[in-house]
Amino acid sequence: MITFISLLYASFYFLVFGKGFVAKTGRNISIFVGVGVVLIGTIVFSWLTVAPTTQDGRVFQFVIPIVPKVAGAVIEVPAEPLVPMREGDILFRIEPDVFQATVDRFEASIEQVRATRRLAQIEVDRNTELVKRSAAAQRELDSWTAQLDGANASIRSLQAQLANAQWELEQTNVRAPHDGYIVNLQVRPGTAVRTFAATPAMSYVSDEIKEIVASFSQSSIRKLRVGDPAEMVFALFPGEVFAGKVSHIIKATGTAQLGIGGTIPIMTGAPATARYVVRISLDDPEMLDRLPQGASCSVAVYASVGKPFHVISMVAMRITAWMAYLTSPA
Repeated sequence: MITFISLLYASFYFLVFGKGFVAKTGRNISIFVGVGVVLIGTIVFSWLTVAPTTQDGRVFQFVIPIVPKVAGAVIEVPAEPLVPMREGDILFRIEPDVFQATVDRFEASIEQVRATRRLAQIEVDRNTELVKRSAAAQRELDSWTAQLDGANASIRSLQAQLANAQWELEQTNVRAPHDGYIVNLQVRPGTAVRTFAATPAMSYVSDEIKEIVASFSQSSIRKLRVGDPAEMVFALFPGEVFAGKVSHIIKATGTAQLGIGGTIPIMTGAPATARYVVRISLDDPEMLDRLPQGASCSVAVYASVGKPFHVISMVAMRITAWMAYLTSPA
């Protein structure tokens, strides 16, 4: 677009000097060029300030690494790659025998302690009556009461362990965390999966949220505010321009983040070039269903000031939309 503006101004050279309106002298040509530089520079500066554009826009979705909560060998993989799934659908199953055995062991232990508790309860009831008639020692009653309390405590402890064992047994069915789909499914029956976050079993693209994110230079967002209108052109949909609004302006970058450590930050003296992120919501939410994760787009945002300069970006966006028929951004 800057080239187009420069060529447009250059065409006035033939009108001004070719038609003889102004004498073609070195002085007049220098003035014409100087005026052009100032004029074009002012237009470009104002345009990029009140209606900045970027080609670094894309559709973001959460990609969830699926890490099972229990380790074991996979026995079944009902899921298929790139097939839409609902929240709670089973992705794969882990061999449950070891976990079922643990559940059975705790259930048996609880029954055993319950039998001990029943005996202790009988003895407590019997000795309570005997103590009332002075036919038994208080010490005997206290002993059985302590055994009854110990049995109750053991049951509560075993029930807590049983609940954990039952939870682990349920976790052998690894389920979809949200609506979405799997990418690059490599898990097969017999694969050993682990509970380490560094070694996920698969990646799951979640439909929980889908948003358009674009990066702008730090100087480009000076006049932008939440609620400003925006336009987007997607390489997937040439010839179309989609409207939206700025929902967030994230004025933070990782280059200025100080992490915990034993070293002192090093300042290089180089100017900061990190870009700020602007999140945009589409006016037509149904359009998001047509956009896959990672879809790239060109974005223009229009500030509330300098509206005459908005036309330049509007024209540029429509040229980009039609040029998408011929090519797409690399």
